[in-house]
Parts: sequence; structure tokens; C-alpha cells
Amino acid sequence: MLGGCVLARLGGDGLCLTLLGIFSIAFLSAVFMFAWNARAFLDNDYFLLFALGCMTALSFEVINLLSQPWFGLMRDPAEIAARSLVAGRVVIAAVLVAAPAYLYRRLSHPRTLVLFLAIGALGSLAIVTLPGRLFVDSSGTPGLQLTVAHITAAAALIVAYTRLNARAHLLHPEVRALARAAILLGIATDIALSLLPYASVALIVGRVFAATSLYFMYKALVEIGLSKPYDVMFRSLQQAEARVRDMSLRDELTGLYNRRGFFSLAEQQTLVSNRTGRVMLLFYCDVDGLKEINDTLGHSSGDMALKDCAEILRETFRESDIIARTGGDEFVVLAIESGNRSIETLRARLEANLLAFERSTGRPYKLELSVGVATYDPVLEETLEQTLSRADSLMYRHKHARKRARELERRDSRT
Repeated sequence: MLGGCVLARLGGDGLCLTLLGIFSIAFLSAVFMFAWNARAFLDNDYFLLFALGCMTALSFEVINLLSQPWFGLMRDPAEIAARSLVAGRVVIAAVLVAAPAYLYRRLSHPRTLVLFLAIGALGSLAIVTLPGRLFVDSSGTPGLQLTVAHITAAAALIVAYTRLNARAHLLHPEVRALARAAILLGIATDIALSLLPYASVALIVGRVFAATSLYFMYKALVEIGLSKPYDVMFRSLQQAEARVRDMSLRDELTGLYNRRGFFSLAEQQTLVSNRTGRVMLLFYCDVDGLKEINDTLGHSSGDMALKDCAEILRETFRESDIIARTGGDEFVVLAIESGNRSIETLRARLEANLLAFERSTGRPYKLELSVGVATYDPVLEETLEQTLSRADSLMYRHKHARKRARELERRDSRT
């Protein structure tokens, strides 16, 4: 009985608008919650800024839903509905205009969250309490101001579309297509609402466009947050690798990265580590006896020894790890996805590969590496150079310990 009365009061248009309002609230909530919880894994803050705008627009959308006349909750439902609708469209347009700048800049997450919460609270209070009418006349008929507001929002979204296109290369192609479609539907939303504002057909069409636009933005977030996690986690690394190839920052002899190439990639990866809190391992390796190999067997054998070391390091570490030759006989490895690989495990694997190399190749020299390992932990607020310096010091300790051990062996053999 009660359900029948409610449906009779709503009518066809009222039911449709109510459902569209509920869908919009659901999508606004989903976009914000997903982006905020995934912020540590996003390689830029474009979608996070949009999501914060969605959080603010969510409060306006709730007011818009509750202001519909069939609920009977607001003193001036037509004016409050118009205010809340315009406020939501303006916020979405504004964040989409600003968002492209955060494809390569970072937000201050806590401060920005507080700012958008304040905008939502103050805006909602103003929508409900401000006296007078701005968008509708005394009979509830939409005025010119409402049309102008929607045209202004559509113009702002056109600017947002242009700004996104100028920086589109910073987004994954599929994500870029979804973001463009969302903005174009946003433009269609405000055009539909400006032609016949609050006429039932135009309003329903506009709200359908708006809900679909939000769905595309949510899908874009899901695409980069779930379907393509490596595009998020390693996008900065992939872009840095492309720059390395363009700038030829590789060691000509071994094919590994050189010192400049290592720092170009490793500094990008430390940014990801700082955001995710993931610990990395840094190995500093020095080839023992390279001078002796050069002096006794010739520089061609010394070059071969360096190439052999490079190959052994490739076999020991993962493809995603950054391996470089940073000096004449020095190699550095940044183990990015160390996971449950302990220092001892990786040391043992390296020693096993060195031993297997010695047994299988029959080279006229013996390859030995002195190794120092330091942990890069974002909690310590240590720079990459400081971690590298610690690994270097540990490597020299290892080298001196091995040297003392060999001297003791010689003394024991003499006695």
C-alpha cells in the first residue's frame, strides 16, 4: 500500500530521476573510494583530484535527490534542486580543468582532502540555507541564469578536454580513451541541461549522460588500478627506460646500464618505493683481481671477465631489477621487487652462479666478487646516494675480510 502511494506520487519521470540520482551517488562514491584507497599505487594524481571533486559533488547530489518535490523534504525544492545540480556540475568541470596539471605534479593528499571536505560542507550549507531565488522564478520555472550556468560548465569541460589532449601521452591509451569519453559526455550533459533546463526529457537525458560519464571515469580507474597493475607500478620506470634508450645510457662493453643510466632509473623507482613503502635491496659488487687478470692475461681477458660478471648478475637477479656497471670493475644492482628474497638467499644464488660459471666455462681466470648489500627503506628517509655509500662501505669490508682470509690460508699452507 505504502509502496503504491510512493510510486503514484513519483510518477514515471520522478521514478526515473530518483533512480538516476541513486546511480550517480553510487558512482560518485565508488570513484572517490577507489581512487583514495589506491592513491599510493597511482603514478599520477589526475584521477585522484577528479575523485576528490566527486566526493564534494556527492554531497550536492544527495541534496539534489532529497530536494525532489515527491519527497517533500525541502521548503523550495525547485530552487534547491537547481542549485545543487549546478554546484555539482561546476565542481566536476573545475577539477577536470585543473586535473591535467597533476599528470606530472603531486597533490598534498591530506590538505587537499580537507579542502574539498570544507567546500562540500560550506557549499551544501549555502545551497540549503541561502534565501531568495537565483535559478528559478516564483512558479518554479527555470530562468536564464540556470542556462548560463550549464553553458559555462560545458565551456569549462571543453577547456578540460583540450588540456587533457595536450598531455594525453602521459596516460595509458585505453585510460586516455575512457577519460576523453567521460569529458565529452560531461559536455553533452550540460548542453542537454542548458537547452531545456529541468524540462523532464532534457533533465532525464542530461542525468543519463552524467551517470554514464561517471561510469567511464570509474572504469578508467579500474583499468589502471586492477586490470593493468604493472602500468601503475612501473609506468615511471618504463618511461625512464625509454629515456635511457634514447640517450644511450648503457655501458658499451657489457650492455648493462652505466652510472648515469642507473641513477636515471633508480631515482624513479625510489619515488615508487617512497609512495608504496616497499623496501628495496641495493647490491654493490666489485670484481676481485681484475688488475691481475689484465696484467697477466691481457686486457681482452679483462674485458671478457667483465662481460662474464654482467651475465652472472643477469642470471642471479630478476629482469625487473636494475643492473649497472658504474665503474671499471664495479657493478650495482637495485633489487626492486625483493619480496621474500632475503639478502642471504640472493648472496647464495650469486655464489652458486659464480661457482657454476667456473666449472662450466674453463676460463683461464677465476671470477670472484666482493659484495656489499644495503637496504633502501622509505621509513629511514635516506637518499639513494646514502644507501649506495653504505653498500660501498660494506663491500670494502667484505673485500678486506676475504683478503685477510686468503692471507691466513697462505700462512697455514706454509706452516
